[in-house]
Amino acid sequence: MTSPTIHEHIKTDKQIVLRLGADTMSFAVVGDTASRLDNYEQMNSKSGISMSANLREFLKNRQIPSQDYSRAYVLIDTPTMLIPSEEFQAETATVQYDHTFTGLERSLKMSYAMPSLHAVAVYAVDKDLKSVLSDHFPDFRIMPVCLPLWKHLHQRSYGQTRHRLYGYLHGGHLDVFRFSQNRFKFCNSFNANQVQDALYYLLYVFRQLGMDANRDEIYAIGDIPRKKWLTDHLKEYVKNVVPADAGDLGIDESQRWRQIPLDLLAMINNELMTGN
Repeated sequence: MTSPTIHEHIKTDKQIVLRLGADTMSFAVVGDTASRLDNYEQMNSKSGISMSANLREFLKNRQIPSQDYSRAYVLIDTPTMLIPSEEFQAETATVQYDHTFTGLERSLKMSYAMPSLHAVAVYAVDKDLKSVLSDHFPDFRIMPVCLPLWKHLHQRSYGQTRHRLYGYLHGGHLDVFRFSQNRFKFCNSFNANQVQDALYYLLYVFRQLGMDANRDEIYAIGDIPRKKWLTDHLKEYVKNVVPADAGDLGIDESQRWRQIPLDLLAMINNELMTGN
């Protein structure tokens, strides 16, 4: 198992973040403030070819000058397993991962520690994909696509009197998570190609966790098709449903008009600006 190399943040004028999803790929070039977004581009991934092949074409067509950035940050949409920090052992984590997610045995397994949540994220990265990144960027850091949102929303959960269940819909996946003090209470990912799938899984988890339908809250976030339909149907069973966007989550939404995914906005607002 390998871990992303961690260096001290080098102060530069510009930083770059790549977001690699199943359906789209994008990159953002950011100045020294979150509102200073110098460039943002997105393309639809071609079906039938690998993520590494899509990334190679994406980088070739845009001719991103890697020498302009001290480090490339890479958000990747990949199956992720969380292990409590006190139970994490690098020697056994790969075996645990391969038992949890089949078909990814040949991929590299990476880990990312989240001390504030007392958890370690373990995730798979295709070897060819890592090679493409190495060819373009001398220093890069890969992390799961949901990690910036996890960290941001966990920080905002302190002092809340109501329990919140978050459902983040992106790229045909629904990530459902809840925090309890300084830990994950629940975290899982479901295939949700239809909004009806999102409705089912959110209500199922809400009930599984024994949450209070009159007091606790569901936050539906992300690029949700038929968001009003989902909100209306959730409210038939749960009183407090919030169809949240960036501003509701305490994320700078000045660039939201560019249709930048929430996880990338959270990355720009928090990880890059604060050096977390």
